[in-house]
Amino acid sequence: MSASESSPRMGPERFERLYEASTDPWRYLDSDYEHEKYTRTLRALPNRPLGAVLELGSSIGVFTERLATRCEQVVAMDFSTRAIRLAQTRLREHENVRLVLGSFPEETPQGKWDVVLCSEVLYYLDEPTLRAAVVWLEGQLNAGACVVAVSWRGPGRTEPLRGDDVHDLVADQFAEWHVLDDRQPGYRLDRFDGNAR
Repeated sequence: MSASESSPRMGPERFERLYEASTDPWRYLDSDYEHEKYTRTLRALPNRPLGAVLELGSSIGVFTERLATRCEQVVAMDFSTRAIRLAQTRLREHENVRLVLGSFPEETPQGKWDVVLCSEVLYYLDEPTLRAAVVWLEGQLNAGACVVAVSWRGPGRTEPLRGDDVHDLVADQFAEWHVLDDRQPGYRLDRFDGNAR
């Protein structure tokens, strides 16, 4: 990827409009595609007790709700105020979930994470921001975290980057940690296991 191939980074304004028009713009609640992707993503997590998990791109919290059953604590982050409000309603009974409004990577909360989940978020970044995100993720891997990235593989119309291009870059950068390459027709899932603690 060159800088000329990347459109400007997508801000929260587009997402606020989408959530204003629909409380579930990607049909997370009733899409077979999303449910199958969620199941495979949960299976891709380390098969051990999980403490703190950071979910980037949590949207309205449908996957967060399932993720909360697998770990002690979920910090779910999104940069859309409307999405966070919808997630608060959905997740109000889950005491082990904390919702954070912020932009990745520059506003990412600090913590010692067992897993960092990049959920349909990386291809919305422009190339300079993606490279900053890769530096941040590399720090998490060096600290021992598992990083799981999931991205849609279809052709983008307004997204700055394509999911496959992002995953190719990340897989190359994190080759020594790469333990799972799961490519489905609609999405791609990669897992990287950081250095042992």
